[in-house]
Amino acid sequence: MTRFLVSFLLVTGFSVSALSAQAQTQEISGPPYESQMIQLAGTLGSLHYLSNLCGDKTSLWRDQMNELLTAEKADETRRKNLVSAFNNNYRSYADNYSQCTDQALKAIDRFKLQGEKLSEGLVAHYGN
Repeated sequence: MTRFLVSFLLVTGFSVSALSAQAQTQEISGPPYESQMIQLAGTLGSLHYLSNLCGDKTSLWRDQMNELLTAEKADETRRKNLVSAFNNNYRSYADNYSQCTDQALKAIDRFKLQGEKLSEGLVAHYGN
């Protein structure tokens, strides 16, 4: 996990968002950092949609999600929860933004800043 987080910090520029409504109401099981991982997965989904909408036509955020899943070696339930968080946040922004706006650009910046804080916390508490 530490290797992924350090790689994520360096490669992506940091990101995280609030839990999706579904993830907030679900009981979260798994390692002690599971809620942070769900937040991270949701953020990657948000960034994937918003970045592509605002002209960054890459798969960087989806690729990061795949790396997260690989690094975590998540069982089927955890994998499903993480993918759900990614997809729910992606769809949420797709439902609300049909074109790149100043608000969308601000959201991208906000997610990156939140991600930096979350990633640093994860490394500090759970890194080796």
